[in-house]
Amino acid sequence: MKGKVSLTLKEYKESTAILSALTESERRLDNYLQEHFNEIPYHGIVDVSGNAAVSKATIGRFLNKMGFTGYAAFRRVVEATLSEQKMISPYTLATRPQTRPRRATEEIVAEFNHNVSHLFEHFKGNVDLKSLDQFIDIILDNERKLFVVGPSSSHAMATHFVTLVQYFRDRVTLLNLNAGEVPKALMNLGENDVLIVFSYYRFNNMALRIAELFRDKKATVVLITNSGSNPYGKFCNLQFVLPSDTHSVFKSRIIGFFFIELSLHLAYEKSEGEGNFEQLEALFTFFDTFSSGT
Repeated sequence: MKGKVSLTLKEYKESTAILSALTESERRLDNYLQEHFNEIPYHGIVDVSGNAAVSKATIGRFLNKMGFTGYAAFRRVVEATLSEQKMISPYTLATRPQTRPRRATEEIVAEFNHNVSHLFEHFKGNVDLKSLDQFIDIILDNERKLFVVGPSSSHAMATHFVTLVQYFRDRVTLLNLNAGEVPKALMNLGENDVLIVFSYYRFNNMALRIAELFRDKKATVVLITNSGSNPYGKFCNLQFVLPSDTHSVFKSRIIGFFFIELSLHLAYEKSEGEGNFEQLEALFTFFDTFSSGT
């Protein structure tokens, strides 16, 4: 692949399909690179080596067979391809020189509704049901502690999830990204613990370090995001990439909230017993938490 400046996943698969006599380690590496192709710009060779359970020498030999001089050259051409798909910030969109024709509210609403409907169709056609079942099993396993984090605008999704999942189970912690609070919340972290990360659009360094810590502790990391090319992937056991583009200045979180509602509905349908519903209702009544509206 000398002189090649970009490489798509399709081109990568076509190139590896014609390679002969791959070792078991090389096949394992090939599978890992295919599954995590969009995350390669965020993977160093040490990440790939550890996650695919192959040596750095194996990575070098395999990529040499494909015509690359090494991992750095391979990552560079993948990154060049993926950079064309990078999300544009709301600031960049809002400040671009452009002439926007004045349109009636009815037309704008109709277009937005159409675009949101397309998001639901895309989700319906691409949701990984096997991974979804694994996620529900995690939610319903009361022996495991759940930690949930959501930076910036994703915090609303994280809060919504934690508020509702507590009806099903105990030991759920919404993490504060304050550097002084995170260490105290994560003391005695173990292999059985679970981190659920909501991360839309931008990637938060503190949330990344938390995911890295969970990976180091051999705990489980679940990511809900709208970007297939993200730095969390190398730490994740499960990853859900949800559609978000409605051709507006902000990426839509609608499918993110829908995913939460769907997950909790599945948890209710698959759970035994009534969880914490009765206990919470009794506590709300005791503290006179909510007005009846009369």
